[in-house]
Amino acid sequence: MAQMPAPVLRVVRRPMIGVLLLAAGLAACSGGGEAPRPMHVSAQTAGEILELRVDHIPPGREIIDLVLLDPGGGETLARDRQIITREEGGDSFSGPAVSVGASGGSSSGVNPFVSLGYLFRGKEPQRRSRRLVATLPIPDPAAYATGYRDWRVELRYRDELGEVQRVQIPAPAP
Repeated sequence: MAQMPAPVLRVVRRPMIGVLLLAAGLAACSGGGEAPRPMHVSAQTAGEILELRVDHIPPGREIIDLVLLDPGGGETLARDRQIITREEGGDSFSGPAVSVGASGGSSSGVNPFVSLGYLFRGKEPQRRSRRLVATLPIPDPAAYATGYRDWRVELRYRDELGEVQRVQIPAPAP
């Protein structure tokens, strides 16, 4: 049988230390908070119009344009852009609390009790999500219907560092 190194043997001899080290390692890897959801771009057709939607826009990100690109390189800009901001959380509660309960059982009797206290609860983090919705007229509906697989929807935005970024998705089926 292979011999275990001395540091490993010391941890194995003291299982509680091993459990604590494992818990500390997992806590360090978990990070401080919830990671933001990635931005999501989607499109669907409604007759001769594309309905575009960008969900989970992170703070500090500025949407510049939503564009329909035809196979020849022509661009059609989105119209009627609207940004919707939704906020959740951010409230706190403190105040008196009353609880009612009972202990015991049938053989020892039931002992009801009333507990009075004061709840202290910190402020919950505020979550904010932004969404952009827009419409875009299809410039040539007949050409789009026959070759929509060659068309693209492009999102142009400025990231937190001020750099212009582009994301393309395939155009949806008519």
